[in-house]
Amino acid sequence: MNQEDIASSEDLDEISLIDLVAVLIKRRSLIALITVAAAFFSAVFAVGSMLLPPEKSYLPNLYSPKAVILVGESGGGLSSMLGEASGLAALAGLNIGGSKSNGELVVMLAKSNSTLDELNAEFNLTARYKIKKSPLAGTRKAILEHYAVTYDSKTGTVSITFEDIDPEFGKRFVNRAVEILDRRYAALAVNKAGTQKISLEKKLADVQKEINKLETKVRDFTTRYGVISVEALATEQITVLARFRSELIMKDMEIENYEKVSNVDDPVIRRLRAEREGVVQKLAELEAGTSVLPSQKSIPTIAFEYASLQRDLAVQMEIFKTLTQQYELSKIEAENKAPAFQVLEFAEVPDQKSGPSRSMIVIVATFAGLIGAILLAFILKVIEDVRNDPAAMRKLKGQA
Repeated sequence: MNQEDIASSEDLDEISLIDLVAVLIKRRSLIALITVAAAFFSAVFAVGSMLLPPEKSYLPNLYSPKAVILVGESGGGLSSMLGEASGLAALAGLNIGGSKSNGELVVMLAKSNSTLDELNAEFNLTARYKIKKSPLAGTRKAILEHYAVTYDSKTGTVSITFEDIDPEFGKRFVNRAVEILDRRYAALAVNKAGTQKISLEKKLADVQKEINKLETKVRDFTTRYGVISVEALATEQITVLARFRSELIMKDMEIENYEKVSNVDDPVIRRLRAEREGVVQKLAELEAGTSVLPSQKSIPTIAFEYASLQRDLAVQMEIFKTLTQQYELSKIEAENKAPAFQVLEFAEVPDQKSGPSRSMIVIVATFAGLIGAILLAFILKVIEDVRNDPAAMRKLKGQA
C-alpha cells in the first residue's frame, strides 16, 4: 500500500462535526420526506383503527371498568377479646388466631382457577377470544391478560379491572367477579368461625372429662380418709392417738391398782389385761396406718397428693372457665360478625378509553422515522465516500 492510500484511509476515518451537519443538510429533503411519511402513515394507521368497528379494528379502543373493595384485616372487636385469654387456651392445646393478610387472600381468590372457570362459564370467554387449542388453560391465560386484581396495603383496598373493547361487557364482568369474591370470602369466614367453634367444643369436652376425673379422685380421697382437708386429718389423727394413749395409761393404772389388792389371777384382772391389749393393738394400727386413719409418717405424702389434686383441679377449672368464655364469644362473633368484605365502588360503564394512546403512537412513529432517516443519510454518505475512494474500492474488489 502506498502513502497516498494510507493518507486517504486516515481521512476517511476522521469525521468532524461539520461533516455530520453537512451530511444532514445535504440529505435534508430525504430526512424530511421519510419523517413526514412516517408521521402520515402512522396517523392514517391510527385514524383508520378508529373508523373500523371495534370487533374488526386492528387497534380498537379499550375500556377498563373498575371496582374497589375494602378488605378488613383480622383482629379487633370480638377477635381481640378472644385473644386476651389465649395463654390458658394455649395451655389447653388450642390455637386461637387468624390470618392477617386478607387482602392477599382476596387477590388469590380472584385469580384462582375456580373463579376464572366460573367467570368463563358465565361469559363464554373461550368463544369470545376464539381459543381452539387447550381451551381450559388457554382461556385462563387470556382472562388474566385482561383481568387485573391489585391490593393496596396502605388503604386496605383491592381494585379489580377488566380491559375490553366493550365497556358494558367489562362492567358486567367486573361486577360479577366482585359477587363471586364476596360469596367465596364469606364462605371462608363462616368455615373459619365454624372450625373455631368446633375446636372449642371439642376442647371443652376434653377439659370437662379431666375435671370429672379429678373430682372423682378428690371424692375418693375424702371418702377414704373421712375429711375434706389434710389439716383436719392430721388434727383428728393426733386426737385419736392421744385418746388411745390416755386410755392405755388409765388401763395400766387400773391393773397396777388392782394387783395391789389382789394377787389372784381372777376374771377381773384378765378382763383389764385384755382391754389393755385391745388399746395397744389400736395404737399399733394407728401408728402403722392400717386403720381407717393414716399413720403419722404418711401424712406428708397424703398432704402432697391432696395438694396436687387440688392444684390440677383448680387449673382445669380455670381453663374450662376461659374456654367457656371464648366459646360464647365465638358464637356471638359467628352470628354478628361485621363484614370484612365491603364493596366501596361497583364498576361503571366508562366513558373514556384506557388505551391505546394513538397520539403517542404517531409521535413515536414520527421520531422513529426521523432517526431512521438520519441513519440512512449517514449510510448513504459512507457508501458515496467509499465509491469515490479508489483505495477502498480496490479493497472491496479484493485487489491489493
